[in-house]
Amino acid sequence: MGESVFSRLGQWISNTPLRSLEQAYEAALRIKAIEDQHFHGQSIRSDGEHGQNVSRYFQIQLRQQLSQIELRLAEFRASSTFSRLPDPSRNGSGPIASSGQGAQDQDKEPHPSDPVSNDKSPENGRQSRDPSILEKLQFIDQVLSRYKRPPGKPKSIAAPLESPDQPQQLAPTQPTPSDKGDKTSPNNGNAPVASKMGILPRSILRTASQIRRELSSQAEEELIRDYRNSRNRTLVSVRFLLLLAILPLLTQILSKNFLFGPLIDHLQYQNPTAITLSQEFQEKALSEFEFFKEKIEFERALRHQSPELDLEAEDQLSAKAEELLQKYGRKNSEGIKNVFADLLSLVVFGWLIFIGREEIEVLKSFLDRLIYGLSDSAKAFIIILFTDIFVGYHSPHGWEVLLSNLAAHLGVPENRDLVYGFIATFPVFLDTVFKYWIFRYLNRVSPSSVATYRAMND
Repeated sequence: MGESVFSRLGQWISNTPLRSLEQAYEAALRIKAIEDQHFHGQSIRSDGEHGQNVSRYFQIQLRQQLSQIELRLAEFRASSTFSRLPDPSRNGSGPIASSGQGAQDQDKEPHPSDPVSNDKSPENGRQSRDPSILEKLQFIDQVLSRYKRPPGKPKSIAAPLESPDQPQQLAPTQPTPSDKGDKTSPNNGNAPVASKMGILPRSILRTASQIRRELSSQAEEELIRDYRNSRNRTLVSVRFLLLLAILPLLTQILSKNFLFGPLIDHLQYQNPTAITLSQEFQEKALSEFEFFKEKIEFERALRHQSPELDLEAEDQLSAKAEELLQKYGRKNSEGIKNVFADLLSLVVFGWLIFIGREEIEVLKSFLDRLIYGLSDSAKAFIIILFTDIFVGYHSPHGWEVLLSNLAAHLGVPENRDLVYGFIATFPVFLDTVFKYWIFRYLNRVSPSSVATYRAMND
């Protein structure tokens, strides 16, 4: 019995590469089926032909199948290192046979009654025989090549991410692939000097081509299509930003008040003696208790009574001690509730980021277009505002307040040494990152903004 279990386990491990490849191949076939049935054999795109909801459904299906292909190909590559693959020219869809009868069965011709060999349905794209390992990999690469990021363009799956009005993100010093073979490109050192200079400036040629496009019969359709794509990108970006801001916050509030809060309160009600206060809460409770005790003694002295506490005063002190214990016990439990609720909200936020990779690319293009549309003085103003808030002269006071509130939110004692150490190191690191970003990126993309920033900062 044990030997049979181990043999099945070994066979399952040895079949992992082909099983993963088969699952990736099936996902590629599903993408190909959508392309053939709904996009006339072209790549899946959002061009307004099928409507917004239908296009979004196709994009969700595409993203799921591409994620399945990436996952299964990674599993195929990892498992191929310790499992022996068959001859690539043979049929690779069956299990890997080590010797004997298994190898003979693999070399046999498929029987006519075999459902796999007779499956000629166009829905899954199978032929009369199963393709080999190389044929499956080539088919997967062919499908993936239509959705890979081209050089110099943002990573994109859907068509709305690539539109003519999208701002260029390439640095001026990085030549595009079309410029490498251009005679007028300064990087082409083999071309003569005369060939590097055009007869007319490029700006005039671009203006002429733009006028020609505007006067063409398709100009109105292109304008409407560009407007729809821009509107769709804006709607997707705003909706995704609202989801990122509202959904984790609602998760934190609802889980704290309706899930973790009642659970922790029930546990404390079952065992009231289990309430333990942190060192900071104990000091605050003792300070309030001493103040209440001195207040009672002061009132007794004003009434010319004996400073020694009688039975009534001791009852008041006992009630006050119980009240302080319940008060700081609730504060201590609030920190525990906040920790679990914050962890759940972080999980929700990470889940949104994971499933919204396409929306993130749309959001990047939207933010780039929004930022590039600002004037140089506005860009410099925003940079100075952020740098002064986080790394400016008065920023340590803000960091101290932020860390104190964070410690109170989590229910942990505030460590002054840790707070001061953080303030002495993190803003310095952040200031270095800001300066490096301005020097390395912004200085190439928008030199005028850097000049305006330096003039305003001085």
